[in-house]
Amino acid sequence: MDDNAGEAAEKEERRKKHRKRMNKILVRAWNLPDAGPFQESAQPSKNQVRDLTEVGKNMDKGIYEHGRSGWEIFAKDMGLVYNWHILR
Repeated sequence: MDDNAGEAAEKEERRKKHRKRMNKILVRAWNLPDAGPFQESAQPSKNQVRDLTEVGKNMDKGIYEHGRSGWEIFAKDMGLVYNWHILR
């Protein structure tokens, strides 16, 4: 029983580290000198991430908390934000 509790605590600690790293990346992107257009989109989408605010909301919902796959989703969403602004 103690092994399971120790593993669960270790996993939660890793999740906290991941959230902290993702938050640092998001804050740095938010605070870039010309980040205004990326912060909140004038044309929000219900099915696609288009701004850094949506990425932050997804972090609050816990979408990016699943280890490697969470990082992949986070990177995809960050890429979508910048790609959408480049293409428009």
